[in-house]
Amino acid sequence: MHRRRKDKIKAVIELDAFPKVPDTYKEKTTSGGTISLICIFIILYLVFSEVNDFIHSGVKFHFVPDDDLDTRMDLNVDMTVAMPCRYIGADVLDSTGQSVVSFGHLTEENTWFELSPRQRNHFEAAQRLNSILRDKPHGIQQLLWKSGYQNLFGEMPSREFVPSQPSDACRLHGTLQLTKVAGNFHITAGKVLPLPMRAHAHLSPMMDDERFNYSHRIDKFSFGHSSTLIQPLEGDEVITDKGAMLFQYFVTAVPTEIESLVSASSGIHGSMKTWQYSVRNQSRIIGHQKGSHGIPGIYFKYDVAPLRVRVVPDAPPLLRFVLRLCAIVGGVYTSAGIVHKVIQGVYWLIRSCYATCSGRAQSYTQVSS
Repeated sequence: MHRRRKDKIKAVIELDAFPKVPDTYKEKTTSGGTISLICIFIILYLVFSEVNDFIHSGVKFHFVPDDDLDTRMDLNVDMTVAMPCRYIGADVLDSTGQSVVSFGHLTEENTWFELSPRQRNHFEAAQRLNSILRDKPHGIQQLLWKSGYQNLFGEMPSREFVPSQPSDACRLHGTLQLTKVAGNFHITAGKVLPLPMRAHAHLSPMMDDERFNYSHRIDKFSFGHSSTLIQPLEGDEVITDKGAMLFQYFVTAVPTEIESLVSASSGIHGSMKTWQYSVRNQSRIIGHQKGSHGIPGIYFKYDVAPLRVRVVPDAPPLLRFVLRLCAIVGGVYTSAGIVHKVIQGVYWLIRSCYATCSGRAQSYTQVSS
């Protein structure tokens, strides 16, 4: 029985496709060590490149009908208008005709429109960076991550000192819950007064339109969760010396679902539902005598696209990625072995030719003598 078991083990050993050569028969050379070092560096470089390509892979776009039953979307606003809060008001109107109070309200803070030196440096730095991100041809394959930018600049710093003159501006900030239909968010003169039949009015002071100032600065304007997306309106600042000005922003919001290989919160594959938008703007002076009618103010006319954009990574499957890494290691190692054998063969060929030529020259010398 014991002998039969040994025969089976011996038969298995005979099938070994990876025979081992004893160390006593191995010859280590300088050329072999040099090629081994080069081989290690090449493998590390190729593996790093492959891992980097896998993590920062491209994306695919899928356009599907927006079947989300949630009829609400958040509008995040933080902007400053160059008029005291008692003179202006903000409200929302949409095609459903809901009461203006159903969308929530923004917090109003009296402040100064002119920024302090530290605040101005902060705003201009964020403005320049956001402008670069908008102008450069960044694809959404980079998922438009901006979280590092936000962590870098953070919130607007507080003033180093309080101005002696009275506040001349109003900061409006907060979140409004909008319905997913076309609507109009606007800031005009006067406070909002809800009326029956879903109507409303603005109670404005008895002032000439020319005395109003709708210069404004937008620190935040986004829909939904948007901590990692570039927002076209953020960092915009409009200064005017005309009172009867009408500023219009035409916004088209697109629901977007972004899937990533790595989720910032969990560290594993995750997805995030957010919104992106495009915007066009125009401005004009209100002059009823010249036929330019309207109500001075700042108007954001928004609409919601009926399609949802799904952005999914275009990375290869994990098994294929592992196989590619194995192919890199095995291919470089095998190629290095072939190169080493070729170098050794050429070396021995040159050495043998040199020895043969030297032997013939020595024989010729002896014959001549």
